[in-house]
Amino acid sequence: MRSRRVTVVTVLGCLLVTGTVAGASDDSASDPFARSAEVVALVLAQDARFGGLPDYRRLEIEQASEFSLDPIVGSGFYRELPTTASSLTPWVDLGYPASRLVEITLVGDCTPLSTESSSIDAWPWPDPCEWRHSWVYRVAPDDTVTLLFEEGDPDPRLAG
Repeated sequence: MRSRRVTVVTVLGCLLVTGTVAGASDDSASDPFARSAEVVALVLAQDARFGGLPDYRRLEIEQASEFSLDPIVGSGFYRELPTTASSLTPWVDLGYPASRLVEITLVGDCTPLSTESSSIDAWPWPDPCEWRHSWVYRVAPDDTVTLLFEEGDPDPRLAG
């Protein structure tokens, strides 16, 4: 069992704590981005409709650069949801492997919020999309994917 030296610094208190975390290793768990990509790929493979969805973080950047809500409100996306265990895993050995949660959202027939038909004065804002549906999946440490729940409007593309 390897050990890794951990240094924790709090800026406000200027407290420096050092120690050794037993069992912490430098395997793939130490690269949260690599594990996130694997987890997201497992979930996106669950349904052909999920192919080609953008990452929510990319939409946040696009939204900020355009000063518009359209990228997030009018787009489908995927995102890994933070949990205490999955967020801490790269830095602290909790003694158990963390499950991951991934949200998928699909939307359809959206009208851009920047058009004349949209009014900032209307509250609550009406959804600019005709339909919106979300799924939340759990990916276990052994890569088993389980649908936890789904909600929203039915996807009209599935109506036969």
